[in-house]
Amino acid sequence: MKKFLKFLGAVAGLVVLLVAALAVFVMLTLKPNLPGSEFALQPLPAEAGRNVIVFGATGKLGTEIVRDLREHGDQVTAFVRASSDRSQLDPLGVNFAVGDVLDPASVQAAFQAGNFDAAIATIAGLSEADLDRQGNINVADAAVATGVQRVIFISTVGAGDSREAAPLISRLALSKILPQKTAAEEHFRASGLSYTIIRPGGLPPGVVPTGRGILSEDPATMGFIKRPDLARLVVGVLYDDRTIGKTLAAVDPDLQRPWEGGDPE
Repeated sequence: MKKFLKFLGAVAGLVVLLVAALAVFVMLTLKPNLPGSEFALQPLPAEAGRNVIVFGATGKLGTEIVRDLREHGDQVTAFVRASSDRSQLDPLGVNFAVGDVLDPASVQAAFQAGNFDAAIATIAGLSEADLDRQGNINVADAAVATGVQRVIFISTVGAGDSREAAPLISRLALSKILPQKTAAEEHFRASGLSYTIIRPGGLPPGVVPTGRGILSEDPATMGFIKRPDLARLVVGVLYDDRTIGKTLAAVDPDLQRPWEGGDPE
């Protein structure tokens, strides 16, 4: 019995060491790689006027984007599932289109239901197989079919030619997502749409923006950015035609670690 307890103690000690080593590894590899130059967006026009459909609108990032668009005065239609929680969107005065992003017919029907100037795709997650690839491809194809040229696609650092920019731990954690995001990026580029691809890195928690998020054309860029700051950049991209055809990384240079993004007390 004593030998068995001794064995269990040794195993427990080994597990603690492994966890500690993993924590150190994560801390060492989750360092930002900041760009040498910034893609500076033009100031938002004082007058709004865009009619935008947002996919993934009930997600944390999608909700922030919808909120910023509405604060700017743009008209927004949120594409949602019948079962989606709309409680965060209802007070914002948006329209709703109900469907499933994995159902091409319902995506196209949503585009046809309004006279849209642009679409924003923030689809992401592991809730369904192939969601990040097929869902975003369905948005691109429906935009082409209905003549909505301006589309913004939220991808991620680690997709496409930014693969080596993502830390190893991120590439492992996102091993199922990155190939899907890469395929979706390639589809947007080949679509003939006036696309912009935005690649954020880590998205720390919190809803208070820092106001310091930037964009860069450097595919080696890696860092962290809070969702409200990313949303502000997305709206800026929508109103800056110089971003058409570009793939831009999004980062907050002042955030050195993902846990630094918490809201102030």
